[in-house]
Amino acid sequence: MSRARNALIGTTPMSASAAVATPPVNRAAVARSAMWSAAENGGLALISFSSLIVYSRFLSVSDFGLFSIALAVIELMTMLVAMLFHDALVQREDITELHYDTAFTVTLGLSALLMALCWVMAPTFALSAGNPVAGPVLLWTSLCLPLTAVSATIVARQRRNLAFRTLAVRSIVGRSLGAVAGIALVVFGAAFWGLVVQQVLVVLMGSLVLWVTCDQHPKLRFGWRECRELLAFGTLSVASLVVNFSTKRTFIVLAGVGLGTHAAGLLNLSFRTIDTFWALASTAISQVALPVMVSIRGDDARFARAFQAASAVACVVLYFCFVLIGSISAELVELLFGRQWISIAPFVTLLSLQVIIQARRLLMSPVMTAIGRPRDLLLCNLAELIFILGAVTLLGVPSLPWAIGIWVVREGLGGAILLWLFRRATGLGARALLGSSVVPLIGAVALYAVVWAVRANLVADWGPLARAAVLAPLGAAVYLTCVFVLDRRLLAELFSFARAALKLERARPAPMEAEA
Repeated sequence: MSRARNALIGTTPMSASAAVATPPVNRAAVARSAMWSAAENGGLALISFSSLIVYSRFLSVSDFGLFSIALAVIELMTMLVAMLFHDALVQREDITELHYDTAFTVTLGLSALLMALCWVMAPTFALSAGNPVAGPVLLWTSLCLPLTAVSATIVARQRRNLAFRTLAVRSIVGRSLGAVAGIALVVFGAAFWGLVVQQVLVVLMGSLVLWVTCDQHPKLRFGWRECRELLAFGTLSVASLVVNFSTKRTFIVLAGVGLGTHAAGLLNLSFRTIDTFWALASTAISQVALPVMVSIRGDDARFARAFQAASAVACVVLYFCFVLIGSISAELVELLFGRQWISIAPFVTLLSLQVIIQARRLLMSPVMTAIGRPRDLLLCNLAELIFILGAVTLLGVPSLPWAIGIWVVREGLGGAILLWLFRRATGLGARALLGSSVVPLIGAVALYAVVWAVRANLVADWGPLARAAVLAPLGAAVYLTCVFVLDRRLLAELFSFARAALKLERARPAPMEAEA
């Protein structure tokens, strides 16, 4: 596998003085990077979710729907700006300053072009959304594009070097300032314009903090060879990311057009509830996985062991978090958003239970990128998008439960396709790919069953806080007991990794299967 993989990675001869060195990877570095990435995404999730709770008290469902439709367009364009060269810069074996500068120059130009496109299409967008305010919302939110471009290559450099501390500080500061401004505007009657201001300020302050705190800044330089080298990998990688990212946004837009802004608001809040927790639990894993797996891709045995160990830990954490959320979704929705939003609780449950498939997919994507197989990811994501478009076109979206059903079936289809492509690319067998999820899955099933049974026998007039106070600890105890009894090594490995992240364990060189 190494020979074929290395042929896909690609290298270019250059002088040693031109190459940018990449720091070595060890257990402590990986653990601390994961900790800072988790702190970043956990902080962002907390800030985002707290502001979401405030917004749900002051904004109507239609306001949420209007902003979600405009934001779906901008986030798709932002993904293109932020990620066109990101994976290529992180994954590439040989890298120079001219590679970074070329990526910076092209990214700035692309952001200006996309922002101009937003201004041109604003009237048509407002007409399609059935709301004249949609055009101005799109225009002002498009300011996020050049603000993202300013720091896109710096983010790639920091992740390549596992410098997640700087990224964490930047993101938390930017999101905090944006949230404060947005909440203040909403409270004083600015409606959805508070959401627009928050979105722009988050990107502005995040890019500003990162630019000020970093020592190496990209320059406006361009190299034709460097551009071709980065685009050869970057176009496939970003196409895969954009298709994956646009699938949900396209789905929300189509559902909103078919069901109206009220339904779009309910659907958007359901997704955002789960996405907030998903960012906390999973993004740290996937962000750190790419540079780590890149560093060991030449050693097949080490590579396979690292993937299996990391998958086991990921499943233990993610199954626990999201099955627990799904099992007490009614209590969470009522506590966080109020009784008027209780209708989304079943949707939150279904979306959270997708983790059974998503946790297995989480590490497969960065691994496929690390070994130079972005085309396979693109094929998988295209299949999911085609399914969504085909299902909506042929069957329509008559109701929100129907829409959620389409989305859940898409997850299962994509998971099956990616598993087949991953096995073909890596040569790993079904046992190596799925064996690590058996014990966490048994614990998750037991958790959900016990919570469901106990809730059915609780006093009917108990409030949501009282029910959650009983059900959440009970579910956690059941899950942890199952994992401890069936395979206590999983918990031991998780605890060891946490100790390394907190510097309680002496740093030492270790095989990557332990580091992952």
